[in-house]
Amino acid sequence: MSASRVNVHVNVDTGMGRIGMRPEDVLPFLHRCRDFPTIHVRGLMSHFPRADEADKSYSYAQLERFRHVVSAVKEYGIEVHHIANSASIFDLPDSYFDAVRPGIAIYGLQPSTSIRNPRVHVLKPVLEWKTRITFLKEVPPGTGLSYGHTFHTLTPTLIATIPIGYGDGLSRNLSNNMEVLVRGKRCPQVGRITMDMSLIDVTPLRGYVECGDEVVIIGRQREEEITADELAVRLGTINYEVVTCISHRVSRVVP
Repeated sequence: MSASRVNVHVNVDTGMGRIGMRPEDVLPFLHRCRDFPTIHVRGLMSHFPRADEADKSYSYAQLERFRHVVSAVKEYGIEVHHIANSASIFDLPDSYFDAVRPGIAIYGLQPSTSIRNPRVHVLKPVLEWKTRITFLKEVPPGTGLSYGHTFHTLTPTLIATIPIGYGDGLSRNLSNNMEVLVRGKRCPQVGRITMDMSLIDVTPLRGYVECGDEVVIIGRQREEEITADELAVRLGTINYEVVTCISHRVSRVVP
């Protein structure tokens, strides 16, 4: 029985510094691959580390290095060449080659705020993160809330508990530094976010809010919206981290 043939794509490190071989090593590597008939080098690829920046000079230089490799290995009949990620799909059309690799743009999120192409604003997030109120409680002025009492009420306050915390991927560093949507209104999170629960000040909704009401962490409710980018700014990070930190114990529902 003959062995199966395996299609592979060779990663060329043109400037990412992560994985892949140096450009000058590609030609001898492909020559060596000819000794292994079960290996078919179908693709040649690389990756941009700075395509999401306003200054594209490094990316242009990197693109030229990749073009040089593509030209140097033409005799090997490689069928597919690709380097473009989400940012370069918008800003570097010369990087398309035979295929592109959209990542975060598939999820409707901007690769960065430095993208020049205005079409990036057409992206619409596909992810919404929601929960429901499980408990409501009136507390008097001066009440300390959650671990460490990092928040104290100043007036009679209606506090809602939601069953979501850092065990679900809602960063503890957002404690007292984020809002959620309840009945279309922004409501501040108060007290420390705990492993499985967080507290919300819903005092302005007194008389309307009920247990079971929907709470939006990321997404739209009526005319208001909270985005992964907003949470990223509050955390001093990027939207990629916010959404990938949502843990596996959070149910995924595909409409």
